[in-house]
Amino acid sequence: MKVRESDEKDFQGMMKVAKKLHPKWFDNFAINKSIPLDLKIHKGFVAEEKGKILGFITYTSGEGEAKISWIGVPPKFQKRGIGTKLLKTLEKELKKMAVKELRVETLADSVKYKPYGPTRDFYKEMGFKLEKVKKMKSKDTGEKFDMAVLFKKLN
Repeated sequence: MKVRESDEKDFQGMMKVAKKLHPKWFDNFAINKSIPLDLKIHKGFVAEEKGKILGFITYTSGEGEAKISWIGVPPKFQKRGIGTKLLKTLEKELKKMAVKELRVETLADSVKYKPYGPTRDFYKEMGFKLEKVKKMKSKDTGEKFDMAVLFKKLN
């Protein structure tokens, strides 16, 4: 498996991965609106093997801070180190740019939705700490929920 910078030719493969995470991890609004646009605008990396994309990570920045926008690895490829490799590649790239912190948002512990337990565990194992919890409203359902903002210092 190789991790490399993504480009426009990777769009379909990245969307195929994202769709395998719908609806458990990515809701309808994400799949139909947010992810397709963000994959075209945000920078990122893909993990591939024999020309097949096994996972991706994208990021953006604002006000001097970097933030993971999307990370996705299909369930059948999870727990194989793909997400770890993608995240470590991103961190290495950000360090070259002298970025000091990386942030990501994910469902907070207060949201008892089983698929996100391993997601939160992954970020904790990778050294992310809770910065704050903020109230959000689903663009799909209008339901309110807690979103955790996690951060990691990049030394």
